[in-house]
Amino acid sequence: MKRLSLVALSVCAVITYAPIAQAIDLNMSRGMAVVSKQTDVIGAVHMNKYGLAPLTAVIDIPTWRNGIKDVSITVKGKGDNGVDLDYDVSNNDLLHHSGIPVFGLYPDHVNQVVVSWTENNEQHSHTYRMRTVPVNFTPPAHAWAPYPQGEAKRVADERFKDRLYLVDGFGDAGQKSIVSHNNPAAPGAALWDAQATLMIFDTNGDLRWFMDYSKFRDANHYRQTGMVMGVKQVDKDLVWGAGQAYHRMSLMGEHMWSRPLPGQYADFSHDIHHRPNGNMILRVAKKDYLNDRGDLVTTIRDHIIEVDPNGKVIHEWDLNTILDPYRDITLLGLDMGAVCLNVDTDKAGQTADEDALANAPYGDIPGVGTGRNWVHVNSVVYDENDDSIVISARHQSANIKIGKDNEVKWILSARGGWKGELAKKVLQPVDSRGRKIDCTEQGKCPNPDEFDFTWTQHTAYIGKDSGKRHFNLFVLDNGDGRFNEQPIMPEDKYTRGVEYKIDQKKMTVQQTWQYGKDRGYEFYSPITSLTQYNADKDSNLIASMTTGLLRGKSVAKIVEIPHGESEPAVEIWVHATAPGQPGYRTTVITPPFAD
Repeated sequence: MKRLSLVALSVCAVITYAPIAQAIDLNMSRGMAVVSKQTDVIGAVHMNKYGLAPLTAVIDIPTWRNGIKDVSITVKGKGDNGVDLDYDVSNNDLLHHSGIPVFGLYPDHVNQVVVSWTENNEQHSHTYRMRTVPVNFTPPAHAWAPYPQGEAKRVADERFKDRLYLVDGFGDAGQKSIVSHNNPAAPGAALWDAQATLMIFDTNGDLRWFMDYSKFRDANHYRQTGMVMGVKQVDKDLVWGAGQAYHRMSLMGEHMWSRPLPGQYADFSHDIHHRPNGNMILRVAKKDYLNDRGDLVTTIRDHIIEVDPNGKVIHEWDLNTILDPYRDITLLGLDMGAVCLNVDTDKAGQTADEDALANAPYGDIPGVGTGRNWVHVNSVVYDENDDSIVISARHQSANIKIGKDNEVKWILSARGGWKGELAKKVLQPVDSRGRKIDCTEQGKCPNPDEFDFTWTQHTAYIGKDSGKRHFNLFVLDNGDGRFNEQPIMPEDKYTRGVEYKIDQKKMTVQQTWQYGKDRGYEFYSPITSLTQYNADKDSNLIASMTTGLLRGKSVAKIVEIPHGESEPAVEIWVHATAPGQPGYRTTVITPPFAD
């Protein structure tokens, strides 16, 4: 009698366990595979199958097991307060991955993953044990933690317990780029560069996903460096821009595509907006631009382009010709210690004068005139109702709507400094009964709790129930340079999320809701941050991403509030790893596998 080999015995062990073992040839070869009942119940388990998302896995479905369907996953929470992550997997995703995608594992942990499925009209379930690697970010030399740490400050109620938040922007200490574009007279913003720390936290403050950006990035390659910004979930994928290119990747870490910025455009940063027709709106700059002084410059954060799904440019908004690049009223009140991600705590509380703004070197420096950072657009969104964009212009303390005809429709800003036709587009504040509110040119209104403008704001996105006539705007009011000045005491500053209702026919604006002012300096972020209305839970997300930045330790404070209410349902803090590290944004992420 012949003896079976050890490999054959292993195969028999697995096949005996399989639901349809009788249909399989016992002599089929498995090559050098190592199998066991723990990991091969359905098929082999591939940890980090696509190489860029270490806290994911794919359970292979062999071709002969083509009857598996109705798959659901539960990644069991860790510890007493851990959050179970539940999601269903569509049949299309099973086909795409040739297996079952597993998402939301804990790092450096033996995860318990319950997989339930239907096969040949029978219900099956198995609990897998999946060991994951530690987080592999490179911390700064003076870091107090290996990577940003999450903390739950307010336990989520049942409506929000399953929330996931993608946090980006702190950056690790990986190699900086050695390349930049070749215009020494006006180097633009190409030196904005850091290795990204893209992370997803649950409502317990636990890390459930990160991208191994070191595997994606090439510090020696012109188009594979830059500051990762504008990360959004589009359908089932993540899309972002960085430096001279923009990219798409699945949350499983499967790289879809990378595209260079088209033509003479350069220095993507801050935002990408995705239209329903598949077009994308990108905030960029332009190389070799002849300004009104006759100088060739690379412009700074002052162009927006629309590209079709193939990357072809179909429209350009050049803000140097649409707005006034010499309006300096906001720039004169800026805190020079934190000008977006250019942070110099030694200059905290200092301001620039008119001469410094007018004669600043060309480049990524606050100043007036094309070739300097005069407008600093940090968000853009498209209003499908009238084919317009709405931008947040940080260095103008203004939210502005501009049509496809490149004409300004309205400006939400204090009226000081606006001239000519632009002055006619400034909205008139009104109260809840439509009565005019008289504010000064510097933007001081009689009752700031009833109405206040936004100051050096970050993100001006469309709010709930926005329509053709009444446009609802949801803005992150950072609050630096409020009333175009610096307060005597820095602790008087505050950051808030604020909603406005704009009557686009009457050219009036009413403040309808705010959160954050009552928290004062504790919630103040001088730069970055985000607001986002989420229709799935009818809620407002506010991420104040750089609290404490100028005091040596920055904390991203993330709250999600049921719309119209005054108290958060969730509050998560994410702590930076070292002094001076700014967080950038947070966005809600949905497990990307259901139909």
